Amino acid sequence: MSAEAAVSQLMEEYVANANESIHINFTRPTPGKPKPILDEPFNPTFTYPIFGDAETIVGYKKPRIDLNFRANDLQPALRIKFQEEIELDGLLPKDKQQNLNTIFEGILPTSAFDPAEAAQAQVDGPDPNSSSWKPPGSKLCNFALHGKTYEVWSAKFTDPAGKKLWRNMQILVLLFIEGASLLELDEDWDIERWTLYLLYEVTPLKDLSISPYTLAGFSTSYRYWILPTAKIMRAIKSLPSPPANGNGDATAASTPRLTLGPKTLLFPTQTDPLEAPSRERISQFLILPGYQGKCLGTKLYETIFTDLVKQPNIYEITVEDPNEAFDALRDFNDIVYLRKIPTFASLSLASTLPADALRKDVPIPRDQILGNGVDLDALRHQVKIAPRQFNRMLELHLFSTLPVNNRNTARITRKAKSSNANDRKYYFWRLAIKERIYRQNADVLDQLEDAAEKVEKLEMAVDGQQEEYEERLQVIEQRAGWMENDSATQNGESSRGKRKRVIVEDDDEDDEGHDEEMEAASTTSKRARSAFVEEGF
Repeated sequence: MSAEAAVSQLMEEYVANANESIHINFTRPTPGKPKPILDEPFNPTFTYPIFGDAETIVGYKKPRIDLNFRANDLQPALRIKFQEEIELDGLLPKDKQQNLNTIFEGILPTSAFDPAEAAQAQVDGPDPNSSSWKPPGSKLCNFALHGKTYEVWSAKFTDPAGKKLWRNMQILVLLFIEGASLLELDEDWDIERWTLYLLYEVTPLKDLSISPYTLAGFSTSYRYWILPTAKIMRAIKSLPSPPANGNGDATAASTPRLTLGPKTLLFPTQTDPLEAPSRERISQFLILPGYQGKCLGTKLYETIFTDLVKQPNIYEITVEDPNEAFDALRDFNDIVYLRKIPTFASLSLASTLPADALRKDVPIPRDQILGNGVDLDALRHQVKIAPRQFNRMLELHLFSTLPVNNRNTARITRKAKSSNANDRKYYFWRLAIKERIYRQNADVLDQLEDAAEKVEKLEMAVDGQQEEYEERLQVIEQRAGWMENDSATQNGESSRGKRKRVIVEDDDEDDEGHDEEMEAASTTSKRARSAFVEEGF
């Protein structure tokens, strides 16, 4: 065997898959030592933020990393074992070498490595082993689901207990949310803008002296200041509405003014920047393994949205680079929320349009088609949903009002002149989708010299969008049935005669990235964009 082959064989023995080497569990205190809650630990989904893109542990033979979290306050305990370790000098550059004894530093709190410090941290705050322990912050709601009880709490990072709990659990963001990074919590002005939402299972225990809380999921949100234009200030009701006509009382719409102190020449009152006009962005969002597939992500999102939408200074609520799984969860919650608003629920597709509105030399009247007389911009401000998401929910809801048999392009050969009102509505609906897709991809489409190719691309994109909406409506119907069955079960009602529920995997997690409203790319769905992506656009 050559020297190179010998080195290669040696290295294979000392290279392990990092995802498979890390074992995560939750524990509760018992006499002697903490007891694992789960019969079998689970593995992380990602380890590249810690071990590199290859997600491998190099230099150790059969390593095992046990990462146990106390169920309520997420105090981590780290144990690292391996059979052998080899010297990597001469085999790998220094920057490629790994040291298992130090690689988690800066990610886990120092108490995870030092039992004495962990004991001191327990003394410094509420006793996590006591039944009197409560999550940090304030309780937003409690609910029962699948025979279990849950609570959702909200905490600020300015609260030492909230910040400490986040430091304990922040490694979970790296291990389960693709593209995530650790939060920068060093500056006071930044810390105060973060909010931590915690979803806990409250488990009845035989030992009443132990805390019954077990973390099931969490999310963060960040508050962005936005320029307080007259439009924004009016949307958050910080300015009076203008008079109904030009002859109204002009003073009724005047802008409020702050008065300077006559001696100090300063404004007499201090303003809280967190109360200024803001855009709230839901950031990291995760339902932990063991709790996925139970609609808990739906309940957590619903609670967060309810908490944010009632805050008067928040102009709109966005999500940070949602993945496809989170998009499905969000769509369900948003459409349920919107359909409870009478103005939205009563929206209908236009079945006729003036001849002038259908001329080829005028823009497609999207708002007239979808709004049918309703001020859609005012409605969006009322519900505080960002433009991209509101447009999708608007299109999805109106598509659901069309009879299934009328959702076929073969029926709209006569377009606006069809004798069937629903066929005309479907034709107009597709026109509205085309207008949005064209507007969002105008730079790409205008590069196409062949008009027929441009039309083909648009038709493919609309077909893709319709296919996505059809699938989404099926999922929304399923989820609504599940929630109805769960509610009936909790109320003691019989579920006989109702559809049998099938538990599906519900990966309720959100990737971290750029704010959806800041993206320069098209806001068309991934499937609808495929017509352009295939050609490299």
